[in-house]
Amino acid sequence: MLELEQIACPLCGEGSATTLFEQRDFALGVPGRYSLVRCARCGLLYQNPRIRMDQLELAYPANYPPHTKDPEISRVARRLGPAGRRVLARRLGYRHLDPGELPLAARLRTAVTGRRVVKAFVPWVGQGRLLDVGCAMGRFMGLMQSVGWTVSGIEIDPEAAARARQVTPRVFHGDPMDAPFAPGSFDLVTAFHVLEHLPDPVGVLRRMLGWLAPGGIVVVEVPNVSGVGGRVFGRYWSGLEMPRHLVQFTPETMGLLAERAGGRVVAAEHKTKPRYLIRSLRFALDDYQGHGARLARTLVDARLGGGVLKLLLELTLPIARPLRLGEAVRYVIEPMG
Repeated sequence: MLELEQIACPLCGEGSATTLFEQRDFALGVPGRYSLVRCARCGLLYQNPRIRMDQLELAYPANYPPHTKDPEISRVARRLGPAGRRVLARRLGYRHLDPGELPLAARLRTAVTGRRVVKAFVPWVGQGRLLDVGCAMGRFMGLMQSVGWTVSGIEIDPEAAARARQVTPRVFHGDPMDAPFAPGSFDLVTAFHVLEHLPDPVGVLRRMLGWLAPGGIVVVEVPNVSGVGGRVFGRYWSGLEMPRHLVQFTPETMGLLAERAGGRVVAAEHKTKPRYLIRSLRFALDDYQGHGARLARTLVDARLGGGVLKLLLELTLPIARPLRLGEAVRYVIEPMG
């Protein structure tokens, strides 16, 4: 059993909070039960009590997926042809990749695949200096390096950091608060599914903003506890992932976080993926007793049943994006002033 400690709200420092529920670790089975609370002042949802600071690494067993396999990179991003480079040049500012005029067939492919290319990449900023906080094994850095970025990374897991150094030697192994990068060193700082793991998200985001050169931006992506999955599945929502996710953000609390760190949210893109909801459904079915739950789990796990469920979600989930109910949200944050 991991040792827990009481904390104040990581966003506003308030000591009073309402306990919503306790839950076990459905994803990886770390022993114990962990409480989700809501801050009485700012409304932030966070884990309290949480694992003691000196034991946080014990919440990440050897089979923790981000430390054992690379994050997914879409096929359209991995197989950029002239049509894809044209999209990057014309829509996202990668002028150095512009292939010039293309045959009609290639221009038609641009019309078909353009949206997917834009979703897979980040916009070009300034001189193209990128820092990825929580870079894992460096696959995203490698992709960005292939289209012209000068990349650096921060990774707390030693084995993942060693793998990331095969992409670039500029990888700091350790806590982002201890990273030695000078202020103004980067045009873009990214953190994908990282802030929710951090004991001090305000301090880390403040550092990320401080590393920006003039005109630079921060891009962060976090689970959205106020999205479809959180509303439907509650304590079984896969995005909770207690005890590893110390904080749960909504668009409102992410806006407060940006302000306290010295920035402001200038754009937010809601994202949906069927696997998040399917995983949540499995967690719920695993916790219920009886033949009905077992039968439903069998159907979900079966190739045919799982395929039908995934197809239905792929057809219906896109409506969550314009309704601001995505399973995750990607935020663009600029320094204040």
